[in-house]
Amino acid sequence: MQQKSDFKWMYTALPFNASTGPLSTLITLEILHLNGNAIDVGLAISLGNAILIPASIIWGILADRYSRKFLIITSFAGTGLALILITFLNTIPLVSVDYAIAVFFSTASTTPMNLLIMATTEKKKWASAFSRLSMVSSVGMLTGLIISSFTINFVPLTLVIQIMGVLSLVSLGLGIKLIPRSPIHVERVAMVHQRESFSTRIRMLPLFFLHLPKAGHFKMFSLKRLRKSPVNYVPMLYLGIIAFYFSSGLFNTVYPAGLYTLGANSSVVLGIISLGMVAQTVTFYIAGKTIEERGEKLVASMSLLIRGLSYTVMGLSTLGTLGVIVVVNSLFYPLAAGFAYSLYYSSSTTMIFKIVGERSQGKGLGVYSTVVGIALLVGSLVSGYITHFLGYGVDFGIAGSILIIDAVLFSKLQEG
Repeated sequence: MQQKSDFKWMYTALPFNASTGPLSTLITLEILHLNGNAIDVGLAISLGNAILIPASIIWGILADRYSRKFLIITSFAGTGLALILITFLNTIPLVSVDYAIAVFFSTASTTPMNLLIMATTEKKKWASAFSRLSMVSSVGMLTGLIISSFTINFVPLTLVIQIMGVLSLVSLGLGIKLIPRSPIHVERVAMVHQRESFSTRIRMLPLFFLHLPKAGHFKMFSLKRLRKSPVNYVPMLYLGIIAFYFSSGLFNTVYPAGLYTLGANSSVVLGIISLGMVAQTVTFYIAGKTIEERGEKLVASMSLLIRGLSYTVMGLSTLGTLGVIVVVNSLFYPLAAGFAYSLYYSSSTTMIFKIVGERSQGKGLGVYSTVVGIALLVGSLVSGYITHFLGYGVDFGIAGSILIIDAVLFSKLQEG
């Protein structure tokens, strides 16, 4: 029997999300403070992206077998301790490994939180519950960015990271007291059958293995099928998503390092990224209505075009003065990472939901998670080398060009 709906426990994740929101940016800045370069940053972020694949598999399997509450508080504890440990590490490899450990534990709470909502909330209230969880996630990440932007002006960077770790431990304390135990067992596959739960889960972590994919599942990408419309709809959609995440890996991995290396101080870097999170949070609340009025394919295509052009403009701004760089990025980063991302995410997730909601979920999500994980990893690996040898402007420009081409691909999709 389900417990009476009580959303208070969700807010235990707010300090945790605050701790993880600025994490990749803070680690980037710490690597640069240790005299690292773009390649070092790229390798560190790539290690974190690489760990996402086994982490999503391991924690997903455990979520079907063990207490949701136990996994959630394990996530809070592991992430917090990894961040506090940073003060004892003074080499780039150790910091990179510590970052990967934090990423590994931070993913542990994603699936259990979604399952706990489904197990403790009446089905008719699922939509509002998942919406609230998304809000907590966004507000938490924004809070972490704001706290970091402010405190980094007064305390050492490693102490800022430790403060983020303490916030995660605050969630641990609250979680032990407030998070309920799941009264019924819910399989991960159940999330796929409910749009809000699926959307929230993919938003929090774009990797979701119901079953590990087999080699035969990737036959959809054969040239024979790709040439035929409309049967090429699914593989072309996946290729478009691959391009998006590869471009995101190229840009996001070295973006904070680019701003810092080009002269912006740590507070300005975190401030610009905070503006992006504000724009993202606000846009998520209007995305649904926009997609209903315009259609997901058109919205996805236009958002990719906006994001691609914004990346390109930010790349060109690297040729100007520091003042030009700060002004241009303050305008176009929120447009790309906030407005365009939210619209693209919402529209593309709707398109993916239609696929996995009607066909074999294990196969569809297994292929999706695999290609997304590989795209993120390759993008982050390549970004450091492109930046090191060709410059930040070239890296941003390539990322933007890929998205512009991707916008054309989405505009030509024909669903069978």
